[in-house]
Amino acid sequence: MNRAFILLFAISTAVCLSLPTASGEEDVEIVVAGSTVDASPEDEVLFDARTSEFLSKEWLADFSTPPRAFRPLQIVHGRDLTDPKLVEYFRDQCGLGGLVVNVGGAEYVRSQENWDRFCQGVKNLKELGMRVWIYDEDGYPSLSAGGVVLEGRPELGALELAYDPEHNPPYYVRDCYEFTHSCNNVFKARRYPNPLNPAATERFIDVTHRRYRSELGDLYKDAEAFFTDEPAMMAANLGIIQEDHIRNNVPTVDPQDPDKKCLPVVSWCDDVEERYLEKYGEELRPNFKYLFEGDSQDAKRVRRQFWTLLGELNRERYYGRIQEFCRETPNGPVASGHTLYEENIIMHVPLDGNKIEALKKFDLPGMDMLNSDPNAYFYGCWEAAAFPCSAAEFIGKRRVMTEISDFTQLNIGDRKPASLDLMEATAGWQSAFGATEFALYYSIVAGDNRDERTHRNYCRFVGRLNAVLRDAEPVRPILLYYPIEELQSEFRPYAGPLTDLSKQSDLARQIYNSFNTIGAGLSRIQTSFCVVDRETLQSLTTSPKDPEEASRLKGKYSGIIFPSGSEKISRDWSNPDFREYWVDEGEPLNSWEDVAKALRDFSGPRLSPEPSSPYFVEGTFKRDNRLIFVVTNVDPSEWKGNLKLTATNASTSFKSNSWTILDPKTGSVQSIEVEGTSIPARVAARGTRFFVSPEMEE
Repeated sequence: MNRAFILLFAISTAVCLSLPTASGEEDVEIVVAGSTVDASPEDEVLFDARTSEFLSKEWLADFSTPPRAFRPLQIVHGRDLTDPKLVEYFRDQCGLGGLVVNVGGAEYVRSQENWDRFCQGVKNLKELGMRVWIYDEDGYPSLSAGGVVLEGRPELGALELAYDPEHNPPYYVRDCYEFTHSCNNVFKARRYPNPLNPAATERFIDVTHRRYRSELGDLYKDAEAFFTDEPAMMAANLGIIQEDHIRNNVPTVDPQDPDKKCLPVVSWCDDVEERYLEKYGEELRPNFKYLFEGDSQDAKRVRRQFWTLLGELNRERYYGRIQEFCRETPNGPVASGHTLYEENIIMHVPLDGNKIEALKKFDLPGMDMLNSDPNAYFYGCWEAAAFPCSAAEFIGKRRVMTEISDFTQLNIGDRKPASLDLMEATAGWQSAFGATEFALYYSIVAGDNRDERTHRNYCRFVGRLNAVLRDAEPVRPILLYYPIEELQSEFRPYAGPLTDLSKQSDLARQIYNSFNTIGAGLSRIQTSFCVVDRETLQSLTTSPKDPEEASRLKGKYSGIIFPSGSEKISRDWSNPDFREYWVDEGEPLNSWEDVAKALRDFSGPRLSPEPSSPYFVEGTFKRDNRLIFVVTNVDPSEWKGNLKLTATNASTSFKSNSWTILDPKTGSVQSIEVEGTSIPARVAARGTRFFVSPEMEE
């Protein structure tokens, strides 16, 4: 950053006596235009003397020293928090805003002693001003309640319809456990209840959610959210964990049948045939073969109808039912969490049916990001953020959760914990996409790389991201069509790990590759976008199912991109200037460079780097009638040049030339006069910057 534009704010304000804080750190009180802002000396908080003229006092105060409401939460499974000093440690020494907690102990929810300890811990968190989230399982995937759901109720277990030409009959229903995620995860190999069975979800709610509400009493409303972790329709072979040092240490609760045959399977529930007949007016059983094979139109139609139905049952009977329970208590914890395997849209079919529609049943959607290499964003990780952030927008919510850690770094390659700059860059790109609630699995102390001070700095960095962005509105005028119905028609289960895409149809691979190329390409040209499914698109027509939603979304989007292989959709767009880009009708988009060339003028406001950089992840937001651009440079080299404001609405103009640049790492705030549309800038290696426009003309 150019220090010529930065002045120590002490030049124009008074510096008051240093006072100790609750954290034990010495804070400096800085007077800013009549308000006070607390800032730790290690923050290196610098202000331009003119900043207070055009940025609100609230922005400056929260950005300088972020309140706990903006800081991350640490996931601490089953931790005994009855000693207030431990809570103070997390708050003061580690800089956290709160904790994600669950009842612990060897007997989990079966022990009243465990519940008493848990409730005292939540009381301590409340009294010490910490945020509280509730993790709804003793591990993952959620729905087992530590095995209690299936105790004495084996009929609630997951089911699958298997195809074996050597079996009589060739299509038959069996238990769903072997070869699935429930026996191939890093927590426990344990049988899984059936999310398609409403009785299983109801029992889960009884022994988990209702019990938390009962035990916590008045403290229940102090919890912000229930965190559900990787529930899924389970009949999908994701392969075994490749790393021996991980796989060999996973405890086995339910032994696997070594003689069980690996077959093509689909998820099942007892009333699926009845529901299929009710919804489509035809019998499913005579068409079982089409669930596994066939290229005819009838085969594709049956597959699409089947997976659409299963997706609806999964959405309503698991996600929707938990959402309904949470909404029974006004101002109580909301439904949150994340799904499984966000990064592969073909896998969305057997795991969710339709991931967007499942995520829309969260009042606070979330993602899973266990990789702290920020470059991974361009190679599939962007999808983990795109789906929950898009779902949040479509249900009118701003907050999005991210479960984040350096699991990949700790278990693959040199197996070293991520450094602070990698952690911050990973937080930066997720924040640019829309993440706000950071639930951490980072170890607080990790070798020479991390200690409490590092954790404190990271929490302050995330807090500053939220101080600027959480109350801002994302600006994502471009829609990327999510061709899940097309993939439902094409998806064919087979014996073995479904991650082998070579065994899917040519069209399925074509759709998968095109969707991934466009999404990563839009990111590399600094273009914000939403992923939208066909059902949600209905709300953008002039005669939608939900007029209230249509009114909210009308005019919000300027165009949509259909990946290769997408079916023709006839729509009467609400916005007469709405543009469509069909990849199959234009130039093939086989690389991000192709995307940049074809879609150069097909986006909303953005800052384009000159010289160009494919390593910039950018998000665009609006707050207090200002545009906010957050830019993260995921490259390990510094970038220096100009950021050109491009593709703005023709009517957009500003009241002045004064832009503001904020650095969430140091807390520095800079004012700069910009002539024309280019902003001279420097972004450190793996650094993040905010560029805040002047107020826009009405």
